[in-house]
Amino acid sequence: WRVAEEIEIMRSAIRKNGKAMQTVVAIEEMSELQKELSKFIRGKGNRENLIEEVADVLVMITQIQLMYHIPDDEVERIMHLKLNRLKERIENAE
Repeated sequence: WRVAEEIEIMRSAIRKNGKAMQTVVAIEEMSELQKELSKFIRGKGNRENLIEEVADVLVMITQIQLMYHIPDDEVERIMHLKLNRLKERIENAE
């Protein structure tokens, strides 16, 4: 879903702010998503805020992949393993 222009914007942010700062921003964005999810558990969540926080985290995850040289295919391989493990747990619990 990422297009070259979006990737270049993210690379520019990394160059401008530095790897350490963008890593801190990623941590902050994940914390904001965590807070929004907590609001939903308490019945005080806002769907638009949740969508915004998910989008922020997805952007930062892509930047993490760029900064730490983690290609999509490696992430997808591990996701596949973890999803298979989850499937087995679900099937064994039934």
